Amino acid sequence: MNDASLQREIINLACDLIAFESTADRPSELKAAIDYVEQYARQIDGALIQRYEVEQKPGLIVTLRDTHTPALLLNGHLDVVAARAEQYRPVVRDGRIYGRGSQDMKGACAVLMRLMKDLAAAPQPPDVGFMYVTDEEIGGFHGTSYLLDQGWRTRFFIAAEPTDLNICYAAKGMVRFDVTLHGKPAHGSRPWDGVNPILLLRDGLQALERRFPTPTEAVWATTAVPTVVRGGETLNRIPETVTLSLDIRHIPEETPDEIEAAVRACFPGATVVRNSNGGIPLLTDPNNPHLARLAASVERITGRQPTFYREHYGSDARFYSGAGIPAICFGPVGAGLHSDEEWVDIASLERLYQILYDFAVSGLEG
Repeated sequence: MNDASLQREIINLACDLIAFESTADRPSELKAAIDYVEQYARQIDGALIQRYEVEQKPGLIVTLRDTHTPALLLNGHLDVVAARAEQYRPVVRDGRIYGRGSQDMKGACAVLMRLMKDLAAAPQPPDVGFMYVTDEEIGGFHGTSYLLDQGWRTRFFIAAEPTDLNICYAAKGMVRFDVTLHGKPAHGSRPWDGVNPILLLRDGLQALERRFPTPTEAVWATTAVPTVVRGGETLNRIPETVTLSLDIRHIPEETPDEIEAAVRACFPGATVVRNSNGGIPLLTDPNNPHLARLAASVERITGRQPTFYREHYGSDARFYSGAGIPAICFGPVGAGLHSDEEWVDIASLERLYQILYDFAVSGLEG
């Protein structure tokens, strides 16, 4: 393959994708992004294309064989979080592509597009599927999770999320709670006549901190973060209730039920409502042979062994690992995801392409 031609097409595809303002509240832009990928795929001889849409969240699956169970399934999301208008005008500078979604993860989606074209043209196209979704940033339930429920299975699932060309085999799950503490209203001048739920909240937060200490550096432990407090209407009145919202990111060793029991113990007598239980953890055995073969491809292309690591936020890979299917995140180098200065390293996009091509043609045995 011509490296200059490869780089040029990946850059062009990535810049075209970045130009779509494909946020969750712009269904026409989500559709336009998927249309773009579908038009590209329709020019590939031998590509089998299936399109779907759930709740205005369109998606696409492209396979190189007539199957719902490709040996390798590569996943990318085309939706992004909101950004300033200028961030949808990509800038190529100093070996980087700047723009919303460049790192997370339209740069990687551009790699997957070129990869499916070249693998389809191989003398014996490997058994690979490509999954493009548009709802990862809001949970993934109408994209990757839906497709899993529709019977799309694989021996190995890779979400091409940014990992600096290292292998992320585990990530924390997420569960959120609203905790309402009940008091007794009284005049602010007569606190002895009432029960102040804000003081009950104080006591509960102290208990929560003892149970889930706030780390001062990155650690592999469950964290419980108070994010919103609602309560009180008048300056001179003890409120009847106060409600605390908690964002809890948990390691796979702790279940949502165990965490809920701990929260209830910290806030005795409170009404505890679990608002989210869809953020299941990602967990794949780091000794799985698929990971070893991928690591071998990384070493062949880059000359170094990738780092195996655990992440603190989630991805769509969690749905497949939750179904007992080996799943990881593996993607390019970059920085600034969800920020005003998001970028992806162009050389790492080329390396990602080369690694995935090598793995697809030589690493799927077993």
